[in-house]
Amino acid sequence: MNIAVIVPTLNEAENIAKLIPCIHDALKKDYIIVVVDDNSRDGTQDAVLRLSNSYPIKLVARPGKLGLASAVIDGMHSQQADAYIVMDADFSHPPEMLSELRHGIETYDLVVASRHVKGGGVSGWPLKRRIISNAAILMGRPLTRVKDITSGFFAIRRSCLENVKLAPLGFKIGLECFVKANWNSYVELPFIFTDRRFGSSKLRRGEFLAYLRHLGRLYIYLIKRKACSLLHIRRK
Repeated sequence: MNIAVIVPTLNEAENIAKLIPCIHDALKKDYIIVVVDDNSRDGTQDAVLRLSNSYPIKLVARPGKLGLASAVIDGMHSQQADAYIVMDADFSHPPEMLSELRHGIETYDLVVASRHVKGGGVSGWPLKRRIISNAAILMGRPLTRVKDITSGFFAIRRSCLENVKLAPLGFKIGLECFVKANWNSYVELPFIFTDRRFGSSKLRRGEFLAYLRHLGRLYIYLIKRKACSLLHIRRK
């Protein structure tokens, strides 16, 4: 199975130079790394281009800060693959887990690296951040069977995304896929989320407000889909 690893970046030169060799160590073959960069000013694109001489890499250079979720979508559109793995560039998603995700996606339609199954969790988070994260998950729990609905570290088969219109707000591309993609089988694999190694966090208040609007859109989407399904049944 051919895998495309989608990595959105914004000023991640220090991290991406270390991450790409780690991705190769985990996957070895039959993969390509798609780095989608939002016009970084710190030399991220230069670092990626240098590494492309040694590793299978595609750079998608965008003109400005257009957002993480749209970066993932652009990365998927830019590269045909049997399955996609989405991960952050800042080492909060352990690259050594990529082999587990690839193994899982050979059996399941969707594989989620999860903080909310036995063995998963977070490291080094203050109480306030834990409360906000748990509240965000509770608000969206009715939308999907996936327990860690805000996970941004996941693998999904390309076939599950055919004829699916992804239109997320903010940065929760995983939630958009968990709700809208046409997957049947899935598994959640435990992992420990840790804060970024280098650089500063891009999480801002505006992102949380976008998440709330995103939830609203998804609830409306599911209500409409259920209504259409009921109407179709009545017409039979």
